[in-house]
Amino acid sequence: MMGISQPDVTFSEQVIPGQADGMASAVPLFIGYTQQGEAYSIVPINSFSDYESMFGGVSISNGILCYAVKHYFDNGGRGGFVLSVGTYGDLEEVNPDQLIAAFSDARILRALAANNSITLAAIPDMVLLDGADSSSWAQMWLALLNICRAKQGVLGLFDTPDTAADTAACLESFLHSAPADPECGAAYWPHLVTNYGEDELNPVVVPPSAAVAAVIEYADRQSGVWKAPANVALAQVVKPSQSWLQSNGLFQPGGASVNLIRSFPGRGTRVWGCRTLTPDPASPWLYVQIRRLISYIEAELSRIGRHFVFETNNALTWIKYRGLAHLWLRQLWLDGGLHGTEEQEAFYIQIGLNETMTEEDIANGKMIMKVGVAVACPAEFIVISLAFDTRLSLMQPPVSAAVGSD
Repeated sequence: MMGISQPDVTFSEQVIPGQADGMASAVPLFIGYTQQGEAYSIVPINSFSDYESMFGGVSISNGILCYAVKHYFDNGGRGGFVLSVGTYGDLEEVNPDQLIAAFSDARILRALAANNSITLAAIPDMVLLDGADSSSWAQMWLALLNICRAKQGVLGLFDTPDTAADTAACLESFLHSAPADPECGAAYWPHLVTNYGEDELNPVVVPPSAAVAAVIEYADRQSGVWKAPANVALAQVVKPSQSWLQSNGLFQPGGASVNLIRSFPGRGTRVWGCRTLTPDPASPWLYVQIRRLISYIEAELSRIGRHFVFETNNALTWIKYRGLAHLWLRQLWLDGGLHGTEEQEAFYIQIGLNETMTEEDIANGKMIMKVGVAVACPAEFIVISLAFDTRLSLMQPPVSAAVGSD
């Protein structure tokens, strides 16, 4: 009897470009004074023990960064980066101008621009300005905003003065300076009384930015980047340092707002707001989750697009890129990240000659794709434009992408 011959089957583990696991969406950078460690160098940490081994312990003076990082991990944070601007000795007799100069140093911008992982930034030690005038606080906010603008897709978590009146004055002074891209930041009030320290009569009070970073990471992990990082209880908090009843209109439905942190009987202390610092109530970037979702989409599509940077800039390459981008966006929609009952209501992709590119663009090596996505809040599509130079050398830095709204 003749045996049955089976055809050969070949299995390949080759991964389709762009289908690898995505990047982490919530990775914080904490900037401040430490006991030890090299200044103006970004160092990764995965636990508070990592921080202690690299940067030492708590401050014997006023530095609060160590407690803030501890609060981040105690609230479920899973890792991030730290950048020291100096040691505790540098805090002796320091004045507001010197503090602002330390956090405005161009070395911070260069270090951040070279790191592709960081998506959140905070300066817990800005609370060392407590007692300074509103203009000093506004300058510190501008310093953090400039740090965020050094790398696309970074959201700044702004700490505030402890009193509502000083916070309102800080916000007014900040907006008076007409800052560029205020939607790259979100502010939180008030400070948090923790159960750290051995003296119950003098508890350690920390700014909320580190705990908020942990809340954002938790929301991303549990639901997705599109989930509002709010209504989450904070750990290791006895109470807010001020009652929300004293907020005196820090939340403004028709303008720039500060996000409140409130205490609820039986529910603990919770983050109770998700607004960016944009003063335009009609802005598509009004909410933290929308700003972060668009940045996340842009970063992921840019990552996928880099696989085609050295490909021939022709219709076949455009079809490949469009296909991978479509698969990723479709999965995002199925996961609940985009609005719409049907796929075409959730997103669209445009790429091609006389559609997103001219003959001149192609001759100059530019590959341009436009993507529209429908998010939960805005009624219109938000448009992302991604441009790649197909003539880049391998020694050049990663391609950036520009975001705009229609």
